[in-house]
Amino acid sequence: MPLNDMLNVKSFESLPVTEQMQYIHSEGHYLHYRIKGWCKINIYWLGSFYAEVWFLYNLKDVGLIRTYTKATCLDPYLADLHVPQLFE
Repeated sequence: MPLNDMLNVKSFESLPVTEQMQYIHSEGHYLHYRIKGWCKINIYWLGSFYAEVWFLYNLKDVGLIRTYTKATCLDPYLADLHVPQLFE
């Protein structure tokens, strides 16, 4: 699907969770993950928005999908991201 045919955030949010997950797997670009309590939280870029998938370890299931339209949602992931120095 070309980038201009991708779903906007409102259309994505109106989908059932199973279809949201299918869309994330087919069109999303995995960026990073973080751990919070009993959850592993993956973040994906979907063109015009980001989606966080909260995976519940104890239930082995998706507990929540959150969407964001601003890059500030990446802040919690940056603290864990280690990029080697390119220039010394």
